[in-house]
Amino acid sequence: MHFFIITVLIQIICVVHLIKSGANKLWLTAIIFLPFAGSAAYFLVEILPGLMGNKHMRHAKKKTLNTINPDKDVRLARERLEITDSLANRIALADALAERDEHKQAIELYQEIIASPQGRDGNTAFKYASSLFQDGQFAAALEILERLDDEPVESELNRRLLLRARILEHLDRDQDAADIFVTIVDKLSGIEPRCLYAALLVKMGRNDEARAQLQETLKETKLMDRIQIGDDQLILNWAKAELKKLKI
Repeated sequence: MHFFIITVLIQIICVVHLIKSGANKLWLTAIIFLPFAGSAAYFLVEILPGLMGNKHMRHAKKKTLNTINPDKDVRLARERLEITDSLANRIALADALAERDEHKQAIELYQEIIASPQGRDGNTAFKYASSLFQDGQFAAALEILERLDDEPVESELNRRLLLRARILEHLDRDQDAADIFVTIVDKLSGIEPRCLYAALLVKMGRNDEARAQLQETLKETKLMDRIQIGDDQLILNWAKAELKKLKI
């Protein structure tokens, strides 16, 4: 009985917050038909991030919303482009498609964008190269990167170097890729770059160096919670398994 009353009260709180905040009305269905799970998810995604102001909570919110309505960003971007055919709206749609791994469609849009004088900026070209890479067009992706002549901030430069290293590895230029990885691996956030470098070192037979990178990865993740690890959990599982192999 007490559990039922508490659940109803939580539902009421969530519904009131939803109405006042103007949150996505899809939540109302979840709260009503899945009282406990729906209310708990709403609290985690809509209420708690506002209370904490935490970037990891914002990431959790985005991930949950993408699960509930995965095509929302693409749909909204298409609608905006239909209303106003602007360069900004074309870029927004291409970005949304790339985020959903619809890289072939994203590539077509990016090609149109960078073909125009207004669309020839380094950031858009980098995103174009990223989609080409994800689509398996490695040589074309490298060609785009090599054309970039702007001067990005250090964080953006490191992202470009990471993409370049990954492309070079796929083009069987492992040593060139390793030479880049060693200069950026300590400057990039997240565990993926270090694990990519470790995987390359294993591929090259440099097991001692790979072991050191994997150990550093596990050391870093000891201070991270599940939300911070997020989508990198599979990578972390690989790192743990690979380290065990290298210790045998």
